[in-house]
Amino acid sequence: MVGNPACNALPGGVARATALNSSMPDELFRRRTDQDAGDLTPLRALVVDDHERYRNHIAKLACEAGFAVTSCADGAEALAALVQGADYQLLIIDREMPRVNGFALISAVREQKRFKDVYAVMLSAREDTETKVSALSLGFDDYMVKSAEEAEIAARLSAAKRLVLRQRRLDETVRELYGLATRDELTGLFNRRVFFVEAEALIASNAVVNLVFFDLDQFKTINDTFGHLAGDRILRDVGGLFLRRTRHEDLIVRYGGDEFVMLVQTLSPPEVEGLAGRMAAEIAAQRWTFEGETVGIGVTTGIACSTFLERPTLSQLLNAGDRDLYKNKWMRQHPDLDPSLYEYDRAREGRLVEIVAKKA
Repeated sequence: MVGNPACNALPGGVARATALNSSMPDELFRRRTDQDAGDLTPLRALVVDDHERYRNHIAKLACEAGFAVTSCADGAEALAALVQGADYQLLIIDREMPRVNGFALISAVREQKRFKDVYAVMLSAREDTETKVSALSLGFDDYMVKSAEEAEIAARLSAAKRLVLRQRRLDETVRELYGLATRDELTGLFNRRVFFVEAEALIASNAVVNLVFFDLDQFKTINDTFGHLAGDRILRDVGGLFLRRTRHEDLIVRYGGDEFVMLVQTLSPPEVEGLAGRMAAEIAAQRWTFEGETVGIGVTTGIACSTFLERPTLSQLLNAGDRDLYKNKWMRQHPDLDPSLYEYDRAREGRLVEIVAKKA
């Protein structure tokens, strides 16, 4: 298995062939077009043929079409290359090879999730209909006869590149649309729809689920005093703080308005309480300047833990967290009063149940 040296000598900035285990930049979420194709993750082609001269010839044409090429002498070598971690957007595979032939190779390739949809072209000296039909039926996307003129092969490779780039753009569009459907546009945090799906799935699996509510204090006052753009800046910065200062496995959502919810697994109730306090302190330490005035913002938290419930449901956890949040808010506003005097607004409980029912 070798990189094709013909790639290195080509003019026009064509990508050099690279080793199979080289790391690739993760730029999947950038918006791209054909015009900025030079910034894309390089397109990779794997050429598999036991005839060295013809293999090098096809590899050279693939390089000229814009692919970084790796070459293999037979199907067994190609299978080893495919499991080493590199992604390929084009496979060019000979029909007749020792050890593992082209039909067996494509069958093995299609069983791998990573390469289930990779564009594959069969090479063969045979021109009979039966061979062509078998190739397409087993998973090849195109068929090239080895006796074809160089111009035809080059044209087919260019067509393959167009299809690969078209699929890449489609994949990126799907990811962008998924991001729009699951993320809060202002803060970049997940939205309530994601929260409900994830929370219900965890509860159904009997996992330990802890919820931490964060409600920004005096947020309406800042909005009324400095305008909604100031409020938007605070929400964006608080969202960024959550993203930077929480674990990868913690789910952070903008629950609505100036309220956020964190779904935390594995931690014990005292640890969750400590996490809530730490995040509240970090938010309270932030400062913003609007119209020459420096302002900060407080935060009240509420906690709900599934370990305190015999058969927890999401509505129970939301209700418990909401009760704790508003109890803490009331205690902050009335520090000199007996906490037992606090009475929960029953109307909120009904609204929470309605929210869960809508799952939106």
